[in-house]
Amino acid sequence: MPNEDLDALKPDEAQSDPGSVVLYGSALVDRLTYISTTFSSLIMSIGKAARDDRDVLVPLVEVKFEGPTGQDDAVSKTFFSELVPLENLAFVLEDISNDLTTICRHLSAVSAGPVKPDFKRLGETKRLLNEARDNIEKCLAELEGIG
Repeated sequence: MPNEDLDALKPDEAQSDPGSVVLYGSALVDRLTYISTTFSSLIMSIGKAARDDRDVLVPLVEVKFEGPTGQDDAVSKTFFSELVPLENLAFVLEDISNDLTTICRHLSAVSAGPVKPDFKRLGETKRLLNEARDNIEKCLAELEGIG
């Protein structure tokens, strides 16, 4: 299910998809965007470890986040594009997942009230988090195989 299926609409916009959610007011909708594409690619370099003067592989990762421009869905704008060390990308995942844990705990507490999150969006979030967990487990297995 692509992100476009989960778009938030302004109340005055025509609702063509009965599964969409209309937000009240435009303050949040005007700031809302989707990261539609992420790109990561391994770039290897050789370096020298300062502690023992040995040659070492230095894994770098090119990271790019893109989103739609809003005018033409075929053309994307780049939100972020950088070359970072592999361990820094792992830090970003850990840091985001830590924040996401807090966010989900707060959502759970608020959802105990009478208004619940949209089941379609909640289901998609759970599916993606399960896939992320599986991917991280595979990544850890690959790194364990290195040493």
